[in-house]
Amino acid sequence: MQSLAHHRHHKWQSRAIALILLMLLPALAFSKTAPSLEITGNASEAVTHNIQALIDLSRYPCHPPQAQYGLIRRQIIANSTGALQAMGYYDSQLNLSTDENSNCVSFTLDVNTGPPVILTHLKVEITGDAAQDPAFSTLLEKTQLAIGQRLQHDRYSNLKKSLQQHLISRGYVQGELTVHTLEVDTKQHRASITLHVDSGPRYHFGEISLTGSVLERSLVNAYVSFQEGEPYDSGRMLQTQQAFLGAGYFSAVQVQKGKPNDTTRRIPVSITLTDNNRWSLLTGIGVSTDTGPRVRLGVENRRVNEAGHRFRAETELSKVQQGAGASYQIPLKDPLHERLDLHTSFINENTDSNENERWSTGADYIVELENHWVATTSLEFLRETYQIADQVDQAELLIPGFQLSRVKADDPVYPTFGWRLSTAMRFATQSLSSTADFFQFTSGAKILFPLLGGRVLMRTDLGYTEVTDVTELPASIRFFAGGDSSVRGFAYDSLGPEDSNGEVIGGRNQATGSLEYDHSLTEKWHLAVFTDAGNAFNEFDEFEARHSAGLGIRWRSPLGPIRLDMARAVDEHRDWRVHLSMGPDL
Repeated sequence: MQSLAHHRHHKWQSRAIALILLMLLPALAFSKTAPSLEITGNASEAVTHNIQALIDLSRYPCHPPQAQYGLIRRQIIANSTGALQAMGYYDSQLNLSTDENSNCVSFTLDVNTGPPVILTHLKVEITGDAAQDPAFSTLLEKTQLAIGQRLQHDRYSNLKKSLQQHLISRGYVQGELTVHTLEVDTKQHRASITLHVDSGPRYHFGEISLTGSVLERSLVNAYVSFQEGEPYDSGRMLQTQQAFLGAGYFSAVQVQKGKPNDTTRRIPVSITLTDNNRWSLLTGIGVSTDTGPRVRLGVENRRVNEAGHRFRAETELSKVQQGAGASYQIPLKDPLHERLDLHTSFINENTDSNENERWSTGADYIVELENHWVATTSLEFLRETYQIADQVDQAELLIPGFQLSRVKADDPVYPTFGWRLSTAMRFATQSLSSTADFFQFTSGAKILFPLLGGRVLMRTDLGYTEVTDVTELPASIRFFAGGDSSVRGFAYDSLGPEDSNGEVIGGRNQATGSLEYDHSLTEKWHLAVFTDAGNAFNEFDEFEARHSAGLGIRWRSPLGPIRLDMARAVDEHRDWRVHLSMGPDL
């Protein structure tokens, strides 16, 4: 027993020591362990940062030996002079002082930049085939070098590097930068830059060898964005590699250029593909306040045949919705941008406002247009049995539809600027064996942009239905509002027109919107404030927007953004409601 007690005492003692060390870590991290440098004078913030970037005092102890002070001072003066000249200041006055009385020695560098060197002459000459290459013209138009501006060495170096990279990436095998001079007159504070590019002839793509896949050659060739005889461009080789990897058929792709042929002025290219496994298991988990925890299980055949057809079957289970479905995808003439999707599904849904069971089957023709909009032409057969309030009914609808959508963002996971637009229409008519006549139009938009170090996210969703009587429509066709992606502070599908008993029955139209601002607390955690408004309704003069506001926390998890929000209605007395959701911002 004594031994056990001693072991426990030692265990708690170790934990206490570890806790004390953890508490001391921040203090240790922020304590000075090396000399510091403070810069004063008239240097701009950019110049100050450049000086600090070139001076490293971290290798010296807090109190260096007296013999090292001369070395440190020479290093500071030399590196500061180089940093100032790189920014166009060749006639600067530097005054360095030392304070040895503090806990750690510190240096103060007073900088008087003096007059800057101005670029008064700039000549960039391109001869050879590159003189007619628009890529070089665009490069020169975007250069940051300009007569009358302060000389900055990095801009000169960047232009030289870009010119050389263009020669390599665009097939100018014999090209070179024959003249590259930067002359500085320190007395007159003037600079002159001369660059001459002799590109020679531009080489073209040579023989393209493609190996390693069992798929039909016509399908594989469709992912190659260049042809033999076209002007060489390494960017199109990278585009081809990304297209192959994005197709889902291949686990590895190598696109390599061969040795240029100086006689034919051709560059051969070899493409080696490694096919992906034919079968894959699909699993997924998610959670939201609307549906609760949800689990997805399924299988996919990535390569049903050599023509690249795909098959997928999956089931998804949650508290609100249970369903299973299958789809068959056929790549068309341009498989990168055009396909046919055949699909069928059965879904059982139970919300606070309705219960429904629906079976659907249909086909979607999906094509990405040259302007990057995605157009979807669809035909769906829907059979739905539903209960809304006291109404129990069944509908059978043959629904043609069309949709346009596009997403643009500067980052697919956490964008700081981007937008998403979509608009769709669908209809049914009794003359095409449907139980109801209706025409429906929907439109949605999101825009995200930076502001004050954070992000603003605005969202709007609109819907309009032309129908004689809304009760002719099944639950999945009517509009409801409320929930994680609609009006937070209200339950999922809890807003809309009501019957005489006060039960929500859904409406012909909807209009909802949101304004949100989030700001980072750390790299992974963000704080958000928001306000939502909107409702579902039948007549425009009956529209009564419901409003809510709240705040939330965002975590940039490896699986994507996870949002936890607290919201409540602002135009009536309601309790706070928690909303948990995950998924991309756009």
